[in-house]
Amino acid sequence: MTNMNEITQKIEDLRKAMHQLINEKDRLTDPKLVELSQKLDGLLNEYDDLLD
Repeated sequence: MTNMNEITQKIEDLRKAMHQLINEKDRLTDPKLVELSQKLDGLLNEYDDLLD
């Protein structure tokens, strides 16, 4: 089972990676950016599940 600290660190890491990639890419629909966004969504869902 993943603990809250691990999830929050992964969320923060992905958030930073997304911001960096947004600055590098011309469009928000870039496949790599969409992939990171989907991973972040999954982690946020895991985080939400831990709060319940």
